Amino acid sequence: MSISIDLSGQVAVVTGGGSGIGEAIARTLAEAGAAVAIADLSPQAADRVAKEIEAVGGRALGVPMNIADRASIDAALTTVRTELGPVSHLVNNAAAWAVKLFADHTPEEVERVVGVTLNGTMAVTQAALEDITAQQGSIVVIASDGARIGERYMSAYTAAKAGLLGFSKSLAREVGRKGVNVNAIAPGTTNTPGGAGFIEQAGGAEKLAKAYPLGRIGEPQDIANAALFLVSPLSSWITGQVLSVSGGFTMV
Repeated sequence: MSISIDLSGQVAVVTGGGSGIGEAIARTLAEAGAAVAIADLSPQAADRVAKEIEAVGGRALGVPMNIADRASIDAALTTVRTELGPVSHLVNNAAAWAVKLFADHTPEEVERVVGVTLNGTMAVTQAALEDITAQQGSIVVIASDGARIGERYMSAYTAAKAGLLGFSKSLAREVGRKGVNVNAIAPGTTNTPGGAGFIEQAGGAEKLAKAYPLGRIGEPQDIANAALFLVSPLSSWITGQVLSVSGGFTMV
């Protein structure tokens, strides 16, 4: 007996797919057979990942997308529909952050972090929802374990991610009877370029790893594996849930 995940014929959009966790998710969904749109603020990063996926036999498209700009979202999704087809799965990974004590945040930084991370994610989801509903697909929101327990130096980011947990659960209740699954992944500290500032501020990966029962911080592939599960038929009776992928750091 064997179990396999085959996403052939399905289209997935991964925001922030040009690096880090988003890149790992895009590559993993492509390996499972999905046509993947890598949506990123950097067109160069999105195109790089797409070309590397295509070089190994996958189907991918890089699309520039600023999730803080609804016109940019709509233009990107129009390109996706034209080039790949209607969206089956959406992985909301793009975010903004500032690594500093909250007392040192400027009002502009708070507005940017919340505007991109929370409002931007809701805007992309709303823009893609008609497609996803028609395909009876899935939505995965990359949140944060900080949203569940709090995180020093990242108060605005953590607040925005906590908002995403409430959004994910509420949306799951709205669209479940239409055949759409909505779940969130809450990563622990993960070894990405974007997370480097926090890791350094906290004393380095080796020091952080001591707090994790499994003895290490996360890698992007750890999060990608969870995302693959949540868009696959293996999770067809799971919705409105928050999955901590954190090496046991958070057990709630």
